[in-house]
Amino acid sequence: MNILWCITGAGQFLDRCYEAAKRLTLDNRVTVAFSTAGHEVCRMYGFLEKIEREFPEIVLEAEQGASSPLVGRLSRNEYDRVIVAPCTANTAGKIVHGIADSLVTNIVAQAVKCKVPVYILPTDAKKHQKTRVPISIDFAKCMQCDLCNAMENCLEGAFYVSDRVRIDLMKCRACKRCVDSCRHKAIEFGKVVDIECRDVDVRNAEILQGMGGIKVLGDIREIF
Repeated sequence: MNILWCITGAGQFLDRCYEAAKRLTLDNRVTVAFSTAGHEVCRMYGFLEKIEREFPEIVLEAEQGASSPLVGRLSRNEYDRVIVAPCTANTAGKIVHGIADSLVTNIVAQAVKCKVPVYILPTDAKKHQKTRVPISIDFAKCMQCDLCNAMENCLEGAFYVSDRVRIDLMKCRACKRCVDSCRHKAIEFGKVVDIECRDVDVRNAEILQGMGGIKVLGDIREIF
């Protein structure tokens, strides 16, 4: 089976989605399509290099231009299934309202037109959830050292000083050297936080379920 797996800009469920996609490569050909935000977020959470190493073809929204020529493969029956996981509230909202102005929303629109089954795992399907955040600084523990070991050991130059020491997540690759380097244990990766999803996003996740050609997943394991 040929699968087109779309990754949008959400950390929610990202670890499970990566493991599921990797498992599918054992018996299927999986092409990974990144939204621009999805590419950025995968880097922040430390999955980008793994995906680049383990999947035979990766398509970036930044390389597709406004026309998203990748979608033409769907009309040529090159894919048997499209999976959007994780699917942000922004992407889900666009799909619900028929907007196809990005790589992933174009893929979904074309897949439905060509009767290619679409499976979507929305991040904001439940009102109250827990999620993990990428690298962050606990300022209650940070001592603002004159010589910041975490900054000195960051290979990406992601640390900078403004009003205090901060991290530029657009440069971070989640190598976690900073976590091990900080003497005061002020740097965390994967901290669990509680979130309350917007009502409109929860409704959109429900609406997706009733749309033709689309199956909404409650858990990524449902694809097996």
